[in-house]
Amino acid sequence: MFKFIRISTHLKKCSALATAILLSACGGTDSTLSTGNSELHVAATQIIDNTIIPAANSFQQQAGILVSDSAHFCSTNNLTESNLTALQNQWVETNLAWFQLLPYRFGPMVNSLLLPTYTYIDGYRLRGTNYTASVRTKIDSLLADTSTINAATFSSSTFQFVGLLALEVSLFEDAANQSTTKADIITEYQSNPRKCQLLTGYANELLRRADIIQQGWTTNYRNTNKSYRELIINNQLDSVLDDEAVESAIKEITVSVQEYFDYLGLRDITLDVSQISSSVWAAIGSSVTNIEELLNGTTNTTISLNKIMANNRFEQTVAILDENISTLRTALDTMNTVDTVAAAKAIDGNFKRDIPDALNINLGINFSDGD
Repeated sequence: MFKFIRISTHLKKCSALATAILLSACGGTDSTLSTGNSELHVAATQIIDNTIIPAANSFQQQAGILVSDSAHFCSTNNLTESNLTALQNQWVETNLAWFQLLPYRFGPMVNSLLLPTYTYIDGYRLRGTNYTASVRTKIDSLLADTSTINAATFSSSTFQFVGLLALEVSLFEDAANQSTTKADIITEYQSNPRKCQLLTGYANELLRRADIIQQGWTTNYRNTNKSYRELIINNQLDSVLDDEAVESAIKEITVSVQEYFDYLGLRDITLDVSQISSSVWAAIGSSVTNIEELLNGTTNTTISLNKIMANNRFEQTVAILDENISTLRTALDTMNTVDTVAAAKAIDGNFKRDIPDALNINLGINFSDGD
């Protein structure tokens, strides 16, 4: 059962009045708003440092391991079923790391005036289009072709033909019959050397995109020689980039996470994504774990969003959000698509209105259906 919180304007005003009276009685001031903004700025900074950047680091690291494991697999005498199993497991780990980062679709995840960086990793997120059949056809044509396969083959590719899906198709089935039997997959790799060229090429292109995101967060965003972390925390985006401005880090984070749950609620993700590897439920669970950390904080957090909401007398918001997340967890554990969609929509509603109310922020967005 999903719960929503709606508190009338009258009650909010009464609460604010009571707070002001208490502050006055204790010798405080009426600078509640500036204090709240300061807390939110600290919380947003800690979310970036303790949750988002570690997720970007993890995805980059897992993609790097995938590159190494792919090269090892394709080395002489290493095309074995045990090595394939290890490589498939590493793809799953890389996909889990991606889903930790996926809720933060802004800044380095976009990083372009043209097609966003994330689409070259996860083409499904853009419009909810399942490109599996198209990727299979593309791999078939590349295997049958005689043209040279090199880095440009992948860096110049359109978004739907590279990324995690291309790697999943390459690793979890053979191109000839779409067999998921390991022996058949190994046979194809052994009989057609181009299959390994595709595999290692896809892996290296994935790492290249992961590097762009990680470096954007930590060292150099859009050739500014400043990290996105520095720019957004110090409110310098609009002074450095004419086409980019963010009102505040906390609003950007909140809207992005809300959009992620909107995406889960509107798209057929449990039916279309990570199907060959049978890992979609764990992938979504990885996102949920990361978002719980965003709300609760880490061992390095001094002020979490949940703490701020509770301090603002919105303990019920925190409790009902926890309940909705728990319901989503159960839906994922039981692999229930209907309940997963319903739970995602409930949490989407929490992030649209209830959490901003509890944090005393105005997202300034007229929400409508659609991701």
